Amino acid sequence: MAEGTFESTPCNRWFGFVLRHRSTDRVELELPVRAEFLQEEGVVQGGVLTALADTAAVWLLWPDLGPHRAMTGVECKMNFLGAARAPGASLVAVATKLRQGRTITVCESVIHQGDRLVAKGTFTFLQRAR
Repeated sequence: MAEGTFESTPCNRWFGFVLRHRSTDRVELELPVRAEFLQEEGVVQGGVLTALADTAAVWLLWPDLGPHRAMTGVECKMNFLGAARAPGASLVAVATKLRQGRTITVCESVIHQGDRLVAKGTFTFLQRAR
């Protein structure tokens, strides 16, 4: 496993991401909605949703990298499908692999607030020797 833990990652602590489940096939993160995440229209800002989705995809792959491997995100695409609101249920991101090759892996992250789908993203990572 790569160095560090989910909880010791400064960005994860700052946002308040909670790792609810992790396996080699699936990651589930939770994010309680805070007022600081809201944009001008009173909904969760898209960059916050993107950070949640990206972090779920990263933690699907990163812990299983060998000690002599590294990864870099090379593409990200988000679709915002519904408003995430406060007050409201926590946001839950679930990441799964769409395709894993020797050097390129594509993951999908979906974000729900309660039973509503609010965003869906695809993330492409380059995995290489250090």
